Amino acid sequence: SVPVGLEPVAVAVRDNDEAWVVNHLSDSVSIVELDGKKSHVVRTLLVGDEPRDIVFAGHDKKRAFITTAHRGQNSPLDPQLATPGVGRADAWVFDVDACHDTSLGGEPLTILTFFSDTPRALTVTPDGSKVYVAAFNSGNGTASTFVGSFAGIGTPLPPFTPSSQLPVNVGVNSSGEEQ
Repeated sequence: SVPVGLEPVAVAVRDNDEAWVVNHLSDSVSIVELDGKKSHVVRTLLVGDEPRDIVFAGHDKKRAFITTAHRGQNSPLDPQLATPGVGRADAWVFDVDACHDTSLGGEPLTILTFFSDTPRALTVTPDGSKVYVAAFNSGNGTASTFVGSFAGIGTPLPPFTPSSQLPVNVGVNSSGEEQ
């Protein structure tokens, strides 16, 4: 048992010596040193509002991705809450090697914003080159992908086109002809 932030909701083990815990209510991530006897928090990263999940990806799993709501807490970005067309979900990306001092806060490499609300689960391809984000209450737009090699960070897909903007009464029959 290790005391961390308020309402821990996810944990990812980076290696045998370290785990990262997502604290939903504290809007933070606790980095825990695992020593088998006196495991303890060695650093706390402040992240966006209501973080939900964390994964490690990229070469040697050197990037930490954390999902948060895009509402402005702890964020250096202007959330533009009244601006149409601005995504409402973020994925904060940290270089794990840069997160080992003991100061409070942390500096993300980038904050990726995508069109969803309340991002939830994350997963990574086996080679670590892609991260997938699942959104809660997203209708048919259930996932966005961050695509790219991890020499760079990757780019979110463009916004999902709402069903109200899709063509009406278009279908394909069993012969493959459009109806």
